[in-house]
Amino acid sequence: MKEMSKLQWGVVAFLVLATLFSLYLEFFGHHEESHHWWSGIPMFWILFGGIGCAVITVFAKKILGPIIFKKEDYYNE
Repeated sequence: MKEMSKLQWGVVAFLVLATLFSLYLEFFGHHEESHHWWSGIPMFWILFGGIGCAVITVFAKKILGPIIFKKEDYYNE
C-alpha cells in the first residue's frame, strides 16, 4: 500500500477541520428565523449534501458507467 504524501495529509486535515467547523456552526452558530420547515431540522443540510453526493455517485456508476465505458476489445487491437 502506498504511503500518503504531505499534500494528501494536508487535504485530509483541511476536510476534517472544515467538517468540525461546520458542525460547530450548526449547533452553536446564530440561527435566523427559518422560512422552511426543513431548515429547523438539526444537521439537515449536512445530511442532504451527503445523501445527494451518494445518489450522484451511484447514478454515475450504475447508469452512466455502461454508456461511457467501452469493452476491452472495442478498438480491435
